[in-house]
Amino acid sequence: MDTRHPELGATRPAVFREPGALLYAGNCKDLLDASIAGKVTLSAWTRRGYPGRDLGDALPQVCSVGGWDATQPQDWGLKLHCNEGVKIAYVARGRLTLTLDGERYELREGQMFVVRPWQLHAFGDPNVVASQIVWVLFDMGTRRPHEQWLWPNWLAWPERDQQRLTEFLSKNEEPYYQASREVAHDFHQIANIVATNDIEGGEIRLRLTISMMLMHFMQQLEAQAPALTEALAQSKRTVKIFLERLNHALDEDWTLENMAAECNLSRTQFSKHCLSLTNTTPVRYLQMIRLEAARRMLAAQPALQVTTVAYDCGFSSSQYFATCFKRRFGISPLDVRRQPQLLAG
Repeated sequence: MDTRHPELGATRPAVFREPGALLYAGNCKDLLDASIAGKVTLSAWTRRGYPGRDLGDALPQVCSVGGWDATQPQDWGLKLHCNEGVKIAYVARGRLTLTLDGERYELREGQMFVVRPWQLHAFGDPNVVASQIVWVLFDMGTRRPHEQWLWPNWLAWPERDQQRLTEFLSKNEEPYYQASREVAHDFHQIANIVATNDIEGGEIRLRLTISMMLMHFMQQLEAQAPALTEALAQSKRTVKIFLERLNHALDEDWTLENMAAECNLSRTQFSKHCLSLTNTTPVRYLQMIRLEAARRMLAAQPALQVTTVAYDCGFSSSQYFATCFKRRFGISPLDVRRQPQLLAG
């Protein structure tokens, strides 16, 4: 099933809306629950299931704008997830523990951070401490590193400036920055406008303020002249990310066609990159990591039924699984159940 984004006039796979997807887009349920319980103040205008007041037709391509204000330490955090867009956020007060692609960062008041759609991230250690966070989450029409970014047309920026900002954010993945005085002021203004809870009256002001924030942010980046890496925005990186996360979805009915589609690439492109990264074909690589996952499961839980292991690791037939397993490891899954030490290590 496809999900249509009317603001972009394009159809994209719904993989970001399904809990089992490799790049599942969480909708911040823990934050919503904490807000309902009165633990944190949430002030946000949103669409597509993100917590906050529905934007309706206002601010096309913005999935969420606003923030939370936690005056006390919290008993919740936001677990690993991906967003449906590019999040640019600011720590207005307190601090925030950000885990981004496996790396942990301690952000302080006055710092800002950027999270791209393909970046797995979490907030909290594991819980959020007292803090005020302000953000804008843009749907740029991209879910993968190599795809084209489409900025909202209401920014009214020259194309060259849009392309320059895209380069700064797609070919440079510095996780956080010290916000300039102008950027910090813009984020505070964004928070103040959203706090009025008047979408109709505040939309124009918010468009202008967001535009100014991005302009000031780009000026800040221009002054810092960050190193840009072309490989970060190429299709090979998309395939690399896909292959790294494939272990989390081994029970999917993967074929060469739908693996390539998940990466928004042709079968030829996908196969070429897979061969370069793994020195084998996509189908062969998939079988290898499925068998390795089965080996770990059997070694850790020898009482598991072989059929259960086979299905959990993506094999449609326990007999075929047993044949492949013995060919790979030299012993049968049943032998492992009887003597788990055979697969120790």
